[in-house]
Amino acid sequence: MKVHIARDGQVLGEWTQTELYPLLRASEILPSDYYWHEGMTEWKRLAELPSGKSVLATPAQRQMLDNHGLPWDEFTTKYEVSNLMDSRPYTDKQRSFMAGDTPDAPATRTQILIIPQLAADRALSLTISPPFSRREVAREIHALRCFPAMPN
Repeated sequence: MKVHIARDGQVLGEWTQTELYPLLRASEILPSDYYWHEGMTEWKRLAELPSGKSVLATPAQRQMLDNHGLPWDEFTTKYEVSNLMDSRPYTDKQRSFMAGDTPDAPATRTQILIIPQLAADRALSLTISPPFSRREVAREIHALRCFPAMPN
């Protein structure tokens, strides 16, 4: 069965329901467009079809847009959410992460200063050796904190 799609009073074309999903993903047709097929008495929103519903933003995505003060409506798609989120400025933490500030990056100065003191307080020796990654030092710090400090 062919489905006729219209936007702003103009018929855009007719497709089978299986052809609609790729067109929706590519934003060539939109969930806010109208559809009609033989046997229907009136045009309805494409968002009412399963293929139209599948591209709509999820409640979690809508909440995320709200949290960031970004606009959305009932026909905002998952792909528009991605574009909206990509268009917003990055936070310092995100910039830092993209610049290589990851768990496998070199340990921070603070970590390097803390770990020998924790080991000395517990009369233990370190089980890792330089160069330290943040992840390794974090594991070592966690392990050292499991042991009580020795009384002075």
